[in-house]
Amino acid sequence: MFKKAETLKDIPNAFQPRPLDIDELEIYYVNVDNERDQHLSRMVELKSSLEKPNVKILFAGHRGSGKSTELNRLSKDIADKFFIVSFSVSDELDIGDVSYIDLVMVMMEKLADKAERANLISEDHKYLEMITNWLTEVTKIRSERTGYHAEVEAGLKASRGMLGHVLGIIAEFKASVKAGSEQKKEYREKIEPSISLLKTNCNILINEIEKALMDKGKRLLMIIEDLDKVEPFRIQEIFGKRSGILAEINTKIIYTVSIFSLSTPNLRDMMGRFHIQFLPMIKVNEKGGLKEHASGIDAIRRIVNKRVDTDLFEEKILTALIVNSGGVLRDLFEMIEVAANSADYRGSTKIKSTHIKYSLERLKAKYLDMITVVDEKESAFTTEALYDKLVKIAKSPVKKFPMDEMMLLLLSCLAVVEYNGEQWFDVHPAVRSLLKDMGKLA
Repeated sequence: MFKKAETLKDIPNAFQPRPLDIDELEIYYVNVDNERDQHLSRMVELKSSLEKPNVKILFAGHRGSGKSTELNRLSKDIADKFFIVSFSVSDELDIGDVSYIDLVMVMMEKLADKAERANLISEDHKYLEMITNWLTEVTKIRSERTGYHAEVEAGLKASRGMLGHVLGIIAEFKASVKAGSEQKKEYREKIEPSISLLKTNCNILINEIEKALMDKGKRLLMIIEDLDKVEPFRIQEIFGKRSGILAEINTKIIYTVSIFSLSTPNLRDMMGRFHIQFLPMIKVNEKGGLKEHASGIDAIRRIVNKRVDTDLFEEKILTALIVNSGGVLRDLFEMIEVAANSADYRGSTKIKSTHIKYSLERLKAKYLDMITVVDEKESAFTTEALYDKLVKIAKSPVKKFPMDEMMLLLLSCLAVVEYNGEQWFDVHPAVRSLLKDMGKLA
């Protein structure tokens, strides 16, 4: 757990670009539901959606919008009603090559492991033997030859009976998938023809856990994070073309996905199987960019106040930082850290305007690197075309644009920010400043 920064040297630790853990929420969390959408709290809406039987939710938002922190908040709020099994795809699999088979295999592993630790299932139950036999047959991975059992034999961990065989086989599968080995392709090809049996075995496991939970007055919920780090075309493949298997897993599941993965003609088909929930950004400017949005700025200031003694900032400096972030918290945190480091290096005890200007220039340089088409001959557009698009967006009074390939690229690097409450777009303030420096914008 980080602590509130009282000196400039404390600031980098207090502004790490990571979600708040559950045990940090009570101290550092700020409710900004109304600033995301004043008409309806998206988190209240998400909680309400969980009342639907076996609902599958695609929880979408932009990078750094706070999805993981909000899900940690949700998990804390509903802990008395739900037994929550969660995992990060980036921790468990190769996010550059994720398949729906990989997801179901890891679901089985996490369900079995956490349920056994919570005394919801026996480590030697007969259905675990059935699952082990099937996994061994289809993958040709013999459980006694896995890394798990090698560690048991070496005395590094205690044997967990038949559950250990299940975990060992899946661990061997995961190791091949994460290593990007040729064996990964072989395993997937072996499982593919009997994918319905993989789903069936997963549902058998879920059914046993659900029965045990009924006695405790709880329900099962899975939360699968970091799918927003997977390329959008893979997400469209998993939740579009391959959605049948995932939709038929018999429990409630929340998946975090990138908002760009839902920009597809197949969205209507996906909506038939999955409930789609968006998490809007916090706006700091009104539409048109000429007037600051006071309540949004105040909401972000409250987030900063939880993490740092604001006497470390000269008057009005914090507001300037928030406005220049465009409401993108990761950019704000990065600018605060750079400004604090600069102030400390220059022997100042406070963050002043010179340090803010320096941090903004650093942020602009980052965006300059990202707004680039490396191979213009192979691309459908050029770097110059990207800048022309940015100028058009900056000058537009209505801020509404079709989601074409160029728009998606600019949104993916946050050169353009989308405010979902009313769904309008604007150029990131740092990029707007960059366009002025280039003479492209008055």
